[in-house]
Amino acid sequence: MSNSQIIRMIQIDDKTVTTDLDRAGYRKMGVFVRAAANYEEARKIMKAEKIDLVVINLDFAAVDGALITRHLKAQEDSQNVPIVLTSVRTSARVRAVALEAGADLFVEQPLPRQYFIEKLKQLLEQRTRTNERVEGPGEAHFQVEGSDISCPIGDLSQTGMLLSTDQEIPDGTEIKVEFELPGSKKPLRIKGTVVRTLRSLNQTNGVGIRFLEFLGDSERRLERYIAKTSQGDNKMQYYL
Repeated sequence: MSNSQIIRMIQIDDKTVTTDLDRAGYRKMGVFVRAAANYEEARKIMKAEKIDLVVINLDFAAVDGALITRHLKAQEDSQNVPIVLTSVRTSARVRAVALEAGADLFVEQPLPRQYFIEKLKQLLEQRTRTNERVEGPGEAHFQVEGSDISCPIGDLSQTGMLLSTDQEIPDGTEIKVEFELPGSKKPLRIKGTVVRTLRSLNQTNGVGIRFLEFLGDSERRLERYIAKTSQGDNKMQYYL
């Protein structure tokens, strides 16, 4: 995952602890923090925007962090979002409670913010590499600033795609791509966001797209295609 990529994180903790200064420090390192005081607030945020991971403080007495983890992992729209539980308690029992609840990672606190963020990035990269990748089946079509663009698909996975193009598209740009799978009678339509620009010799030669929303039956059709043609390539390890 590119160090310049933005991570959108929900932090479930006492809101008086998650100060504006604290959030500003994270933002300088590419992490945008959304503060939530409980499960309901976290779910509301997740329904409103794309969230990359959730961090819950087990020492926040107002909530049951393990129970929140179980609830989030039980919901279809949040079960694949990585959850990190933290605590100043370092006993094996606390760690076991965290992992048994379904947490993807347990982190002992206090930990310097930079090292904590590195652990979060490592977790996201590890989960990303489990996605199957296949070579692009053809061309993708999309619009940028009113211009119609068509370009070859380099790599394709269930969570993102690499487009081979010299078109400059800023990171964070949201686009709707359309492309056809071999033998399909209608194109897949997927909304995504640009998360990485590939360059060589100071020239753009590709952009990485992370999928945000599948339209119609596009997700099911893409899943079947990838399962049938996957070769276990790892070239898309920077996608989420």
